[in-house]
Amino acid sequence: MKIRTIQESDLEIIAEYEKEISVISFGSEAVTDLEFHRRKLAKAIPQEQQGMLVAEMEGQSAGWLWMTPKVNFVTKEKYIMFKSFYIAEPYRGSACAEALLDAGMRLCREQGAKRIVGHVHVSNLPMRVLYKNYGFEPTHLTMEYVMDNPPNPAEDGGMSE
Repeated sequence: MKIRTIQESDLEIIAEYEKEISVISFGSEAVTDLEFHRRKLAKAIPQEQQGMLVAEMEGQSAGWLWMTPKVNFVTKEKYIMFKSFYIAEPYRGSACAEALLDAGMRLCREQGAKRIVGHVHVSNLPMRVLYKNYGFEPTHLTMEYVMDNPPNPAEDGGMSE
């Protein structure tokens, strides 16, 4: 397995990965326009290439990790945001996910990050398990209400009047 930074020649396949990540994370609200993802990646490469890692197995792109350094505006603490993590279907369950995450965490240590933050959709159990296996802990939970679903007073535990 080889892990390297993204190259221009990776844009098409990584745009596909970004589309899949969007579908996993946002469902019917996902951005599925491949050109949008390709442009976003191409724009980021000049500033973020060091944290844009591609895993190759058997000469094929097998995984993708996009990290970006951030600074907490209050504490000034440096941390790394995991923007994207994806393992291609044929390589799920292989050593690819662990190798890619190991490479990313090494890079975070080398950059002096104090923390790593990764957002994961609540239904994405494989990513939640991977994070947990690496010692990540949940810190926030986002609650969302869809306005097309009016509340049912019979289900609110008698809280409405």
